[in-house]
Amino acid sequence: MRLAIIPAAGRSSRLGRSKALVSFRGSVVLEVIAGLLRRGGAERLVAVAAAGDETLVDRCGKWGLDVAVNHHPQTGMLGSIQIGIRHATPRDSDLVIICPVDFPAVHSATIRALYAAVDERAAPTTAVPVCDERRGHPLALSGALVPEIQTLDPKVGLRELLDRHPPIEVPVDDRGIHSDLDDWTDYARLLS
Repeated sequence: MRLAIIPAAGRSSRLGRSKALVSFRGSVVLEVIAGLLRRGGAERLVAVAAAGDETLVDRCGKWGLDVAVNHHPQTGMLGSIQIGIRHATPRDSDLVIICPVDFPAVHSATIRALYAAVDERAAPTTAVPVCDERRGHPLALSGALVPEIQTLDPKVGLRELLDRHPPIEVPVDDRGIHSDLDDWTDYARLLS
C-alpha cells in the first residue's frame, strides 16, 4: 500500500491560524495536498490534527482522510509523525510519504517519483526530492524503516533517520519542494 502521513497539528504561530485551512487554489491547503498526494499514487492518507481542532477533524472526514489526533502538539512535527504512523500501522511492504501540511505547491509527479524510487530498491531506503541542487520535502521511505521513527530523538527529528539511512536523491523539476508556508509573505509568494 502507498501511504501518506500529513502532519497538520502545528500551532501556525507565524501565520496566526491553521495552515491546513487557509484558502489555496480554490480550496484550502490540506484538501489541495490530499489531492496532489492521491494523484501521485497515495492510496491511504492520514492527517494528524491537534486535539481540539474539530473544524480540521470534520473537514478531514469530508475529504476522505483518516485522522489521528495529537494530544501533545508541543512535541513538534516528529511527535505528529509518530502519532500518524501508529495510527496507520504500516507493513514492511508499504511505501510511505511524509508530507508536511505547509508544502501545498509540491507536484503530484514528485510524489510518483519518490514512491517509484523507494519501490525500485530491494533494501529498505529513504528518498528525498532535489531541485536546483537542493533537497526538499516530502520524504519517502520503505515501510520496513517505519519502526525506527518511534525511536528517534525528538531533539534531532527525522534527520536522525536520514543519517542512519542516507536518502536517494530524486531529481525533480519542482520548486514546490522548497516552498514552505510559514507566514503571510510565504503565502503571497505561493499564490503568485
